[in-house]
Amino acid sequence: MITGFGGDLISHAYVEQELLPAMGRHDAALAAFEKQLARWWRQASRSLGPASSVRSIFDVAVAPLLQMLGHERPVCAPHPAGLCGTVSDSGVVLITVPWTTPLGTAWRDAIRQGIGADASWAVVCNGRALRIVDCTRAWTRVGIEFEFESLLASPKGVAALWSLAGAGAMRGTAAGSLRARVVASDTHAARVCGSLGDGVLEALPRLAGALASPSLPHGAAGPLDQALTVIYRILFLLFAEARGAVPVWHEIYRDAYTIGCLAKRAGTPGITGLWAALQAISRLAHTGCKAGDLDVTAFNGRLFSPRHAPLVERRRVPDAVVREVLLALVTERTPHGRRPISYHDLGVEQLGSVYERVLEYEPHAHDRRIALTRTSLERKATGSFYTPRSITGFLVRRTLAPLVDGKTADQILGLRVVDPAMGSGAFLVAACHYLADQCEQALIHEGRWSAGEVTGADRATLRRQVAERCLYGVDLNPTAVQLARLSMWLTTLAADRPLTFLDHHLAAGNSLLGARLDDLARPPSNRRLTRSNRRLIGVNRWPLLDDQLGEVVAARVLPARLQMALTPSDSLDAVKTKEHMLMSLQADDGPIARWSLAADLWCAARLWPGPPPAPGLVAEWIAAATGAQTTMPGARLRESMREARAIARRHGAFHWELAFPEVFFDDQGRLAPGGGFDAVLGNPPWDMMRADAGTREDRAAAKANTAASARFYRTSRDYSLQGGGHTNRYQLFLERALRLAKPSGRIGLILPSGIATDHGSALLRKHLLDRTTIETWVGFDNRRRIFPIHRSMRFVVMAATNSGRTDVLNLRCGLTDPDALDAREPSPALLTISRSRLEAWSPDHLAIPEVADATSLAIVSGILVRVPRLAEAAGWNVRFGRELNATDDRPHFVRLTNPGSRLLPIIEGKL
Repeated sequence: MITGFGGDLISHAYVEQELLPAMGRHDAALAAFEKQLARWWRQASRSLGPASSVRSIFDVAVAPLLQMLGHERPVCAPHPAGLCGTVSDSGVVLITVPWTTPLGTAWRDAIRQGIGADASWAVVCNGRALRIVDCTRAWTRVGIEFEFESLLASPKGVAALWSLAGAGAMRGTAAGSLRARVVASDTHAARVCGSLGDGVLEALPRLAGALASPSLPHGAAGPLDQALTVIYRILFLLFAEARGAVPVWHEIYRDAYTIGCLAKRAGTPGITGLWAALQAISRLAHTGCKAGDLDVTAFNGRLFSPRHAPLVERRRVPDAVVREVLLALVTERTPHGRRPISYHDLGVEQLGSVYERVLEYEPHAHDRRIALTRTSLERKATGSFYTPRSITGFLVRRTLAPLVDGKTADQILGLRVVDPAMGSGAFLVAACHYLADQCEQALIHEGRWSAGEVTGADRATLRRQVAERCLYGVDLNPTAVQLARLSMWLTTLAADRPLTFLDHHLAAGNSLLGARLDDLARPPSNRRLTRSNRRLIGVNRWPLLDDQLGEVVAARVLPARLQMALTPSDSLDAVKTKEHMLMSLQADDGPIARWSLAADLWCAARLWPGPPPAPGLVAEWIAAATGAQTTMPGARLRESMREARAIARRHGAFHWELAFPEVFFDDQGRLAPGGGFDAVLGNPPWDMMRADAGTREDRAAAKANTAASARFYRTSRDYSLQGGGHTNRYQLFLERALRLAKPSGRIGLILPSGIATDHGSALLRKHLLDRTTIETWVGFDNRRRIFPIHRSMRFVVMAATNSGRTDVLNLRCGLTDPDALDAREPSPALLTISRSRLEAWSPDHLAIPEVADATSLAIVSGILVRVPRLAEAAGWNVRFGRELNATDDRPHFVRLTNPGSRLLPIIEGKL
């Protein structure tokens, strides 16, 4: 760590490991600057203080400092924040604020002034510290900060100020500029993140093999899962230590109970007791302690719970294995040997890329060892591709901004946002930051908070409230759910409070497979009930006991779930109370257990391998589950019900209304007509529902599961907008999102470009244009490997309101760089296509062509108008390209592809 240097625009590790060594330690100009800076600070600190005027701070401290750094003296004018001006030679905006004003409070003013002056950088200074704000990243708070009193005790900090804040550095984008340093820092961080992924893959099989018994009675999966838990514990504590969320200031804790200290010990030859020490650290993190002035907050939850990792408690792992694990996670390999990984610089979201790497491998037990074999099946099956932070943030803002505009803080905290395929939780983390920031601004606007007095602890409290009240997530992979909890815990971490309680909102299950309550009133078939079926069932509606369910939900379920959401997790007792409440709700004898069982049985009837069970048998199941009378022998009925529920659980059936009743029920325990989430976010899986990959055994199992799932989707009322042929899961997730969102709710998803052109997506596309209002439609080309899939893949970032109609579609296409999403001058520019034009091009399917600019749009219009047969052909894909080594930006050729035509599959022509 560099004393006096902060912020998250440029990493400490990059400055220490790459920037400063390249500068040289004995640069004469730097040495002269260091002496000047010391004299300047002595003068400024003696002359200025809390009572100093902003003009005095500018004259005595700010202007001389800028001149020392090579900037011209700016001309400043009064501004609500203090004084504001522009440095003419570099175009940097300068804001001088009062001595006691935290620099972060002027962030919005800096961004506004920077955008107004078309400046890339804004400098905010209060005489005690200086902050550089990146005005091109207006959607984030990223910047770098220098605190002068601490900085002068750090030669590295002074060198960083000299290199990053000088006039030459803040002009342009050439090598040596601040912009180039930011790019290099991002590249360095990506490399470190990749090294961490390599370290996890290196440590995981070694630790899993050590946890397994010699005969591997648990198979490879059990030890591997618990080894992954140990690795998550280590990563969590490393993040917490880097952020001061554990008492690293205390000598006893720092020298005996930190992962950093244990890693240093691991580097000593012949050291023993590493595993026992790691177990002790985990127990302390789980239980906490208070001894004298040492107060260790208990980290509750499953991560450190001995009950959820029994092998870790029972087995004895050799010190050699622990040494390898620690070195793999705490250091990275370089050409000059291993060097420490700076967890202070790693973002929580980057854990998602590590998770993605793990999903590329599956465990195999062989010769008393566990090995990882690379395969794309697991990652493909879970749909887990790490979404870059720039795209995640953009989509979250575009989706949630209309929901928070003009709302009070309490109204913002009343929003409910879900990611139905959350993976490692990247979208939930971005939504947590965004909603907390908007809530802070609302509190200031309402006069409940003062802008200059908001502390880091206040912001952490807001993030905790947002996480517990507003955010929901579901994923089929339990490992993803565990990592999403970890990401959210790190996002909401507070040094003096337990981990936030998230189990009531983050759940494992198949978002696409499940039953609604009104489904239970019908047989699990797409056929209408005949008179004979009604006689067999005995009633027109199955015995759902609606009134009893309403009473139970209103009296016992909703109050408990609202208490879990609204009660702060400020003490271990509060968290334990929430855990017990959730366990009682989800128990086999819980208040809604009978309806959960009925929903599982209803789903199992559709997922049944082989011939489906008779309607009469299913009616008996539902009747037995809901407490009605049955006619079958009890033993036979119970056995068939156990088999049915096992089938539903094997498929991960997830019943949204029962899992999150506060989202769908009103205060009286009735399903609310306008129930649903305020926003549905995410990057759902994009894979086809096929079973033609992997070994013969894999294909056989996948084929059976896929066939059952496809049968469920075909006969479900929830998926009425699916086309023919093989179903792509993104289509199912889009339709699920449309049904999960309120009628006035918001949808923000990343989808493959097939949503714009594929025949199988025609009904979905028509629904989007007819029944939603699309505000954001941005097309990307993957040739720069934004996602780790084929470079020819294209995708769409879409945000819409779940009501209204889209008569005019505003779109951008052909982007290759996610950072271009929020550019001041968008390139490609925003284009407008009317609904009537889409109908003229593709009357049956409303295909949306990919057009990069207005010229391309005009050419497409001309081609399709001049060639009626092409205009009538549904689903034409329109793509423009440039000649190799071309020097201009215009399109040189157009390619029209129609997958549905055998005669004219491709038309290509020069422009």
